Amino acid sequence: MIERPASVEPLTWGVVANVSRETFTRQQTDTKRPGTRHFVPGAKVWVLPIVWGDGGDQRHVVGTRRRSGGRSLIRLVMNTDRLVNYRVRPVWSPAVYAAMGQPLNGGSGLPMYSSKEDAQQAADVRKWLRTRETHLGLALNGEMSAMHNADETCEFCDGRDAALAGAGEDANPHPFPGTESEHSVDWWSTDHGMWRCGWLAERHRGFPFRIDDLGVRHIALLRRRLSRDAAWLARVSAGRTAAELESDGISRARLRLVRGDHPLRPLDGVVHAWLDDGDRVVRTQFC
Repeated sequence: MIERPASVEPLTWGVVANVSRETFTRQQTDTKRPGTRHFVPGAKVWVLPIVWGDGGDQRHVVGTRRRSGGRSLIRLVMNTDRLVNYRVRPVWSPAVYAAMGQPLNGGSGLPMYSSKEDAQQAADVRKWLRTRETHLGLALNGEMSAMHNADETCEFCDGRDAALAGAGEDANPHPFPGTESEHSVDWWSTDHGMWRCGWLAERHRGFPFRIDDLGVRHIALLRRRLSRDAAWLARVSAGRTAAELESDGISRARLRLVRGDHPLRPLDGVVHAWLDDGDRVVRTQFC
C-alpha cells in the first residue's frame, strides 16, 4: 500500500456513505433488484452539502456507476434514507473532485465542505438524526422517528445485541464520557451512553422498573409496545404478496421487504419480511 506524504494536502475534505443493503429498486420489468439504478448495494458515494431547504432528505452524491468496472463516475440526486454510515474522508482523486464541483445546469458549481471540521459536523448531525434521535426519541417525544437501516452502525443496537447475547455491562467498548453531565441527554447520546442505554433497555426488558433512569425506563417500556405491534404485523404479513402488503399502505418505518437470503440485524419495531421468487412472504423477523 502506497502511503501519501504527510506534507501533501488533500484536494478537499468530504463526507462518504454507503448505499444500504436494504435498498431495492423497481426495474422496467416490474421486478426489483438490490441497490439503485446506478449503484450496487454497499457502494461508496461522496455526499455533498445540503443545497435545498428539505433538511437533507435528498442530496447530490458522486459515485461509481454500476457495471462500469469502477471507471465511470456519476453525480446525481439521491434520497438519503438509502445511505448509511456517514464519515469524513480526504478527497485525493482529481476526477472525484471535478465531479463534485461540476456546474449545475450550466450555472455555478455545487458547494463543498469548507474544512475537515465542517465535514465532520455534517457527518455528526447525520449520526444524531439516524441513530441518536431515533432511539432517544422514545424518551424525549414518547415515539420513535423513522428507524435507521439495518446496516447502519448504531451503538444502541450494539448494546441491545450484547444484552441478548448475555454479555455484562462491562462489555461496553466505548470510553466513559469525560465532559458531559452524567445521565444528561448529551451523556446518553455519546457512544458509551448509547451502548449502555441499549444494554439496559434490553437487559431489563421484562422488568423495566429496575432501571433507575426514568428516560431509559420509558424507552424500555415503549420498546415492549413496539415489539407487540411488530409481532402482530409479522403474523398478518406471513404468506402475503408484496403487492398485497404495499396496497395496504404499510409504511417502511414498520415493514421492510427483503429480496434474497442475506441476513439483516433486527430493528426495534420493524418487521423484515423475506420474499420468495413469487414475491410472497416466506419468513419474518422483528425485535
